[in-house]
Amino acid sequence: MVYSRNMRVLTGGIIHETNTFSNLPTGLRQFKGEGGSFSRYVEKEGVFREFSGTRTVTGGFIEAAKRHGFELVPTVNASATPGGKVTSRAFNWLLKRMLDEAKAARQVEGALLDLHGAMVTERHDDAEAVVLKEVRKILGDRAPIVATLDLHANISEEMVKTADVLVGYDEYPHVDMYERGLDAARILVSMIQEGWRPTSFLCKPPLLPPLQGQYTGKDPMKSVVALSRKIEKDHGVVNVTVACGFPYSDIHDAGIGIVVTTKNDLKRAKKYAKQIEDLVWRRRRDFLSKPTPVHQAVREAVSGKGPVVLADVADNPGAGTPCDGTAILKELLRAKAKSAVVAAIADPEAVSYALDRGVGEKIAVRAGGKTDRLHGRPIGLRGRIRLISNGEFTQKGAMAAGLKISMGRTVILECDGVDVVLTEKRVSPNDLQFFYSLGIDPREKQIVVVKSSVHFRAAFDPIASRIVEVDAPGISNPDLSLFKYAKVRRPIFPLDDL
Repeated sequence: MVYSRNMRVLTGGIIHETNTFSNLPTGLRQFKGEGGSFSRYVEKEGVFREFSGTRTVTGGFIEAAKRHGFELVPTVNASATPGGKVTSRAFNWLLKRMLDEAKAARQVEGALLDLHGAMVTERHDDAEAVVLKEVRKILGDRAPIVATLDLHANISEEMVKTADVLVGYDEYPHVDMYERGLDAARILVSMIQEGWRPTSFLCKPPLLPPLQGQYTGKDPMKSVVALSRKIEKDHGVVNVTVACGFPYSDIHDAGIGIVVTTKNDLKRAKKYAKQIEDLVWRRRRDFLSKPTPVHQAVREAVSGKGPVVLADVADNPGAGTPCDGTAILKELLRAKAKSAVVAAIADPEAVSYALDRGVGEKIAVRAGGKTDRLHGRPIGLRGRIRLISNGEFTQKGAMAAGLKISMGRTVILECDGVDVVLTEKRVSPNDLQFFYSLGIDPREKQIVVVKSSVHFRAAFDPIASRIVEVDAPGISNPDLSLFKYAKVRRPIFPLDDL
């Protein structure tokens, strides 16, 4: 479909996945690159420089503009590495920048918004609904708004009511962001060109799945995605989104949300949404997982055929943790593991100390466990500084290829057979370029420790001999009974035995 006349479409986004159990602040400095590798802030023409040619949602928007012949009008695209609540000051400033650019734009006929769906601020539990409402005030009721959402979005009725269409990621790991950006743009163009209006229906079963159960490479989510795609083949259906929710956002709407959008056919939307809801509810216990205790996981990794990937699922910076958990590293050193790499320990203090000494020097340093006492205590390391890097690389894997990543200054400390990657910023090693940029080939390691819940699978499923999810301490632990929920709707499974 090519739109023949000069259609102008607004775009922008404020993106954050908020772990309300985290004490890591998320202020304006975090959106502007401090503390985490997922953080970035660009505006106006900078959006094209940052995202053109990338396999991201906004990269999809940019490509769609070329394919369909419309002009994309960028405002602000801001994201911060997951952490604690977004400060009111940061949210208000970012939203005002976006809205000011939207007001300054000449006549636009619609908007494509790149959102997450699990952002919580000091004032707003449903921050995406606030963004949508404010953009709606500027565009009015007639101009369509289509927003993309992460698979971990906690979808609310307000979000569904305010946007015309919500297009969520289908896959976890999120290897389909670019395709969902293309989908969202295609839907928007079709609405403007053909003049039809969407009708959506939302189901919110009382289900709060841990992240490991949301992996779409196996059941139950593999079957859920298959059913969703089958339903989307119905010509009356515009989009099916099954957002599993982000369980570490303690808000009323946390949990699975199923949105079916049709061309003005509420009965059809409701029928299909209920069909998916029945499936996820029948399979609710299949969303649960039981990680392996630290000592057992390390023992199996030491004796197994490499590379064995030990996933530190409870200290996943992509879910808002400090990325400085030490439990697995401590056990590797105790077991005298060889040919192992730990990726990574975020510790600016330890990095600075190593930088003062230089490559080749032997040092003793206390690293990790400095943010809180929920992820292990600082550990004494003795080793040789093998490499110092600026920590910059470009992703080339299946997820968000082309996106530039900055880990901050990075050090590899060799500690008796264990390479410890020390970084200034929190980062998940979800792309093999993380390792290659540091001169490490993970395929040649016996043990690879990654601080990630599921995203790492996009890179490691093809090369790992075995993957072990490890039951280390942390605020992204899959055992949700460890957390003190105050706002989530109750009863809800698995917090309540329904």
